[in-house]
Amino acid sequence: MALEDVDYVTELVKENPPGTDAISQGDNHIRLIKKVLTQSLPDVDRAASTIITMASPGPTTNVKGTIWYDTSADTLKINTATTGATASWVAIGTAAPWITSPASACMFRATMSGTQSITQNTNTLVSFDTESFDIGGDYDHSGSDYDFEAPATGYYFLHASTRWSAASSAVHSVDDDMYIRKNGSTYAQVTAYQIYYDPGTAYVQSFPVYQVSCVMNMTAGDKATVVVRSESQNAEIHSVNDSFFEGYRLA
Repeated sequence: MALEDVDYVTELVKENPPGTDAISQGDNHIRLIKKVLTQSLPDVDRAASTIITMASPGPTTNVKGTIWYDTSADTLKINTATTGATASWVAIGTAAPWITSPASACMFRATMSGTQSITQNTNTLVSFDTESFDIGGDYDHSGSDYDFEAPATGYYFLHASTRWSAASSAVHSVDDDMYIRKNGSTYAQVTAYQIYYDPGTAYVQSFPVYQVSCVMNMTAGDKATVVVRSESQNAEIHSVNDSFFEGYRLA
């Protein structure tokens, strides 16, 4: 039969050549195969890794750089093993070490919809209940938790700011604290002392702004919250531009 006129692998007819073809046509078929391979794989100048599509537990290959599309998790993974003994599959876009812009996949900012009263000498969770944005959907503003949950193990930058008001009709000092907490335990803290003085009957009003930042090492599922505590009897946090909780993933 006549030699196929094709350029790429997908155009080859696997039934050709039939056994009835003359042996003298063999070199023509070999040249055709070479042409098709070089045109289909123009950039392969060394051993190339492949993309494998299958469900878990995944391919058994131990070639570094092999990409696996895990159909059971709908996730693209790559083998990052430094040795050829065992594959180490890392999900691309979540924990891969070469990510250059993790913030684009995990970033949030939340504010307050109203003024919040602080019970004296009591740890109080700040109600950052209004999202400015939440890329990745990892901040909980709808319930009573008001927490950021790490979507993947890594390092996260977190920052909180609160504007307070407190009034007094006597001479006294108060201790105000604001914390960023990890799973309920204090991770970063700012402490301020205020002295109120009123020689007459009118009270003194104060509107300090407290801020605290940190880089938090978080495991997937860890939660970060903002908690405040004050010795004042009538402290409040105001829902102004000075009160917000924000963060993003660094690496």
